[in-house]
Amino acid sequence: MNRKYFLAPLALGLLLAFPAAGLGQGKVQITSPADGATLDAMDENRLVYDVDPGPRGDHVHVYVDDKEVGILRKLKGSYLLEAMPSGKRDLCVKVVNKAHVPVGIEQCVQVTVK
Repeated sequence: MNRKYFLAPLALGLLLAFPAAGLGQGKVQITSPADGATLDAMDENRLVYDVDPGPRGDHVHVYVDDKEVGILRKLKGSYLLEAMPSGKRDLCVKVVNKAHVPVGIEQCVQVTVK
């Protein structure tokens, strides 16, 4: 049997068996505030994050209720949230490419502001 015909299926099998390691997909982790947390509107509230942008990502954006509120150049750190109106709010960190287009790697938490 020709060697290249043997190695190609073997490589494909390894890629399918270990897709995350083979593709380096990336991830976003919001460590604070926790999902479901209650934030005091009068306090300084920080979003603490840790990002692996993966092969297609360049940097990250912060969103409050689907509105971009910040651009983050560091992959790990915190972001001071501006005052938010009372109620339920969705906070998201999304990996974007150099053209500022989301690449699909993100995490969101829902908080209540009082």
